[in-house]
Amino acid sequence: MALLEVENLQTHFRTPDGIVRAVDGVSFAVGRGETVAVVGESGSGKSVMANSILRLIPQPPGRIAGRIRFEGEDLLALPERAMRGIRGIRGNRISMVFQEPMTSLNPVLTVGGQIAEPLRLHQRLGRKEAAERAVEMLSLVGIAEPHRRAAQ
Repeated sequence: MALLEVENLQTHFRTPDGIVRAVDGVSFAVGRGETVAVVGESGSGKSVMANSILRLIPQPPGRIAGRIRFEGEDLLALPERAMRGIRGIRGNRISMVFQEPMTSLNPVLTVGGQIAEPLRLHQRLGRKEAAERAVEMLSLVGIAEPHRRAAQ
């Protein structure tokens, strides 16, 4: 069984000018330990596809159809509370790094604080433990001087 299976994913938006088919019939599977790259021109639907998998598309005006299974669980059939929160899928078992660097991090908050926030929310870590884990994660990805970077 694949870790993530997407079958005939369709994400359409109702607009005053008609239906926009942002994602129309995408299928793929990702196994444990595999890496998949999604490549395409700007506006080709890559971000809409990723947001659809995590159910971050407002419905309406969006409409997501097809099958999205994560570890065998049908994500489109789950109630919203199962997607978020301490035991939820989103942010706990599946996460996404948003592509726009100017909006990914808030410049008035520290890097470490922003990394620690989802750890506190989704893993119920205390402030100190989450801060230590944030520094550890910066170190794991090769960021120089992780303690200093976390404080910036």
